[in-house]
Amino acid sequence: MSPTPPLKRLHVDERPPPYSILSSSKLRALVDDCEGITNKSVHCIELERRLHKANYPPLDSPSLSWDGFPNKFKSLVLSNFVTHTTSLSCSQTSSDGSTTKLLIKLNDGHMVESVIMRHETGRTTLCVSSQVGCKMGCTFCATGTMGIIGDLSEGEILEQLVWANKELGFGGNEGGRRGGVRNIVFMGMGEPLNNFTHVRLAVEGMVNTKQFGLGHGHVTVSTVGVTPKIKRLTREMPYVNLALSLHAPNQEMRSKIVPAAKAYKIEGIIEALDEHMRGGGERGEEGKSKKKQKVRKAMIQYTMLNGPTSTFACAHELGALCKGKNIIVNLIPYNQTDVKDEYSCPSMEHIEKFQEIVMEYGLYVFIRKTMGEDIAGACGQLVLEKKREERQEEKKVDIEDALGMRGGNGGGKGGRGERVKVTGKRRGKEATEGGRKEAEEGDGDEWKAESKEAIVKEGQGSGSADVVLKVGTAIGVGMIGAAAIWAIRSKRRVVA
Repeated sequence: MSPTPPLKRLHVDERPPPYSILSSSKLRALVDDCEGITNKSVHCIELERRLHKANYPPLDSPSLSWDGFPNKFKSLVLSNFVTHTTSLSCSQTSSDGSTTKLLIKLNDGHMVESVIMRHETGRTTLCVSSQVGCKMGCTFCATGTMGIIGDLSEGEILEQLVWANKELGFGGNEGGRRGGVRNIVFMGMGEPLNNFTHVRLAVEGMVNTKQFGLGHGHVTVSTVGVTPKIKRLTREMPYVNLALSLHAPNQEMRSKIVPAAKAYKIEGIIEALDEHMRGGGERGEEGKSKKKQKVRKAMIQYTMLNGPTSTFACAHELGALCKGKNIIVNLIPYNQTDVKDEYSCPSMEHIEKFQEIVMEYGLYVFIRKTMGEDIAGACGQLVLEKKREERQEEKKVDIEDALGMRGGNGGGKGGRGERVKVTGKRRGKEATEGGRKEAEEGDGDEWKAESKEAIVKEGQGSGSADVVLKVGTAIGVGMIGAAAIWAIRSKRRVVA
């Protein structure tokens, strides 16, 4: 039986070596402190490039060339770093092959989860965790009910991407280009903005052209709504997409299911979200932006729970709250998890009516259909399942060992999925053809539809939409699309 993990993780800065070689900030800090090495930055960049090209072999592997590196640099790296500080404990793939959940073991024994989502268009999205557990306390979320155990380092976050590419059979220069992970969503275990520094460093590695080389628009950070850190994200990472897990249209209701909401007023969160959409920018004396930045994408994730937050009156409140703002709304049918409070999902007919009401306020609203329900698709469910299995085995050992096995790896922000259909308003055949053309010309990033999916309905009237989704607190990957972008411009009824 493996040793019991500690109740709390050491702070990232207090952890002893070996460190993950993917922790670029740690590598540069140690190299900078080492005398006798010239061209320090050049050596670090070249090592990162070679490691990625070789698909992250052990540092002493013959497949990794050390030619041209100073002996002192090589010695420092080999004595302080390893390629992987984590290991792949197990993986589960859904019956339809669309979703694979990875259970990743950290070097202190704790577990986190990542989820690979394969889309029919050939895109692959990875949902990553940023913490062990979560302190936000969302009552319907498996991770939120477990409390916070500790943060992941930038290396531990990036290693999830390495394991995913290996699971997909891709890596090195193939990853993200020929079938490897192409999109990243921080919607796994933990509140990403509560681990801001290491999430930012990990994002820098993801978009680094010498490493994973993902496009800026292919990374999405989700949050329950930590207003000061949303503003910080807009300043320091204006290029990433932002998703807000809202779940209720007013402060009173939200505080009951998202306890952390008591500290951050809903109006301030929406304002910060809208500011990120506008691109932030340097502020003048009158609070106006001095320079115009590219408009980013932001969305609201709204989990449909059977109860007061999903009434049609709440639909009107949600519409009024978001009216006139550059925000897209994703309705997430609840994916059942083993939490203390019992929740269920409303009927699809109810969700579709809720959608139609919110759309009346000039918003674009999407419904998502879950992926990976047969493999405990909501983040944290697999960790909790593994814990239950271990507790069954613990019946064979001393009670002290059993008492030491705390459930420190909660589940997270829910099952995930992809968009299938969207409904909106449209007029005329000319708009239909224009929408198809723009969809075909789109670059197909995570927030854009593939051309095969860009179908614009003829005629007016209400329509319903099935949409594939990611469920739980962080939920929903936001696969909106070129057709959705066209819809926002022309304000017509669209099916993407």
